[in-house]
Amino acid sequence: MSAMAGKVLIICLLWACVSVCECEPAMFGEVSSPQYPQPYPADTLEQWDLEVPQGYQIQLTFNHLDIEPSPNCYHDSLIVVFDKKVLRKFCGQNSTDRFHPGDKPIVVSGNRLRLIFLTDDSNSKSHMGFTASYQAVGCGDPKPLLNGGVRVINGSNNEYHSVVEYYCNEPYYTFEGTRNVRYTCAEDQKWTADDSKDNIPPCVPVCGMNTEVSFGARVFGGNPARPGQIPWQLLHDSYSSGGASLISDYWALTAAHLVDSYENTSMNWLGGIIDSKDKKAVIMEKEKIIIHPNYTRVGEGKKLNNFENDIALIKMSARVPLGPNIRPVCLPNKTHEPVMEGTMGTISGFGKFERGLSKILRYGHVQEYPPDKCNPGNVPVTENMFCAGDDVKRVDSCAGDGGSPLFFPMLGYGSKEQPYEVRGIVSWGSSKCGNKYSKSFYTKVQNYLDWIRETMANN
Repeated sequence: MSAMAGKVLIICLLWACVSVCECEPAMFGEVSSPQYPQPYPADTLEQWDLEVPQGYQIQLTFNHLDIEPSPNCYHDSLIVVFDKKVLRKFCGQNSTDRFHPGDKPIVVSGNRLRLIFLTDDSNSKSHMGFTASYQAVGCGDPKPLLNGGVRVINGSNNEYHSVVEYYCNEPYYTFEGTRNVRYTCAEDQKWTADDSKDNIPPCVPVCGMNTEVSFGARVFGGNPARPGQIPWQLLHDSYSSGGASLISDYWALTAAHLVDSYENTSMNWLGGIIDSKDKKAVIMEKEKIIIHPNYTRVGEGKKLNNFENDIALIKMSARVPLGPNIRPVCLPNKTHEPVMEGTMGTISGFGKFERGLSKILRYGHVQEYPPDKCNPGNVPVTENMFCAGDDVKRVDSCAGDGGSPLFFPMLGYGSKEQPYEVRGIVSWGSSKCGNKYSKSFYTKVQNYLDWIRETMANN
């Protein structure tokens, strides 16, 4: 076997004998031949695996190179290997030599380089070898964005002057108040926002959008919903009945009386369905239930005669996978106008229908009535409640609809300019729902906006 063939064999064997280092790659470092600056020894085989953190490019700069010159660096050589391929082979003593690297650094597209130093016994003179430095260049990988991503606009390998743009997973997520979020790899090797803002804005769920427009009748005997029409409607799965409204990809809004005494009990909710028996439902497990602190608790199975502050929040144990059939509804703005602004809104739920609870999600349209047009019985009515129904079409919420939404505008009239908002939560009403003149009472959501937002932010 020739000396050169032996060298090739040794190089090939090195790929199978690489030691693994568990340490964190350095941003920079130095490497030099054995005994540098003293002359290097004959019959030498040395290998260095240089690595900088993932996402950066590695740059190699030779500070000094003095290796015995020979045609094609046959005798002594320094070999630079990248991506399992020989990138360059160096020898010589000055930058005018054909095989000398000169003063220009070597930059590759990855974060690893391998150096192999080979010498034989033919060196008739004393040569010092080499010394080199390496460093990470570029800005590294841009920070990841939850519910979104990042794409390259200009440049490559996160190098200087590269431009990236963040985006949200539309149509279910969007940036709040902005559309384009671009960062440039600056001279200080940091991603710098074009608008000088350091923090990447979060992707927030798009609320109040559904997949189609339709018109319908009432919940009690009303029209069945179509897939994606009311994607924020949730169904109480662990117990007999009840609903909630998804208001983010973690949180849902419901009535306090529905979840009173269940804070320490397992509870699942179903979403993305219009059939309560649908086996493809998105199953959401609650992490915690937070009932309004001023709600008067009575406990399970006891009669409730006061529905003041009948509102609660449910936090799910995992992020809800948003899609065409499961999306949040918007929270309303505070207003001194009537809850439904003098027009009609829509109620929905899986509540009582003819002989029992409805297996199908139904909806109907209702209008707001002044308190003197409603019959509260012996239950006190406060400014945190309102009543709604439809005397003409006998539209009303019913048993089993508790916690479900009253949303505005009326189903079929939502748009990007006026997304659907949950204005009320089904709270209480007459046991004879569906009869003429029967109306139900709803928790006025706009009166609890501060509590809702603070609770979500703190939990």
